[in-house]
Amino acid sequence: MRRFSSRQLCLSEAATQSLAQRLAAALLEPLVILLEGDLGSGKTWFARSLIQALGVQDETITSPTFTLVNSYPDARMPLHHFDLYRIGDPSELDLIGMEEYLDGSSLLLIEWPIHGGSWIPAHHLHIGLEYIPSQPLWRQVTLTAHGTVAQQVLHRFSANDATP
Repeated sequence: MRRFSSRQLCLSEAATQSLAQRLAAALLEPLVILLEGDLGSGKTWFARSLIQALGVQDETITSPTFTLVNSYPDARMPLHHFDLYRIGDPSELDLIGMEEYLDGSSLLLIEWPIHGGSWIPAHHLHIGLEYIPSQPLWRQVTLTAHGTVAQQVLHRFSANDATP
């Protein structure tokens, strides 16, 4: 399968937030979005910005670090935000009914997907956030589409490209 990618350099948290807002505008259907990067690279900030851009009030958005998943049924489309950092074994996802979340009816944001094992679907939008060593506030953000829906989203996102 051919992959479509977009690289964006974000020079501030505001630029990362703008990038998330642009992505939200390109989301017209449910999709699995994977967020990867080192601790403190901006995964949760990006997720929070995306969730807010999808119509959720900022004060109701919290990190699912300890709860594993936070659901936002009042977003523009049903939305579930996962943080798998504390998962010791992917089988733990059986206990929360991961199969039901992956039914294709909701947008899923998954931080630390490396801990999800076989629960991570092949079709997704992968977002990698990397530090720029010489500039501590800068982030290199790479969006890579895996599958038709993710490619359509990334094409819409790129068509509205105004690099933050």
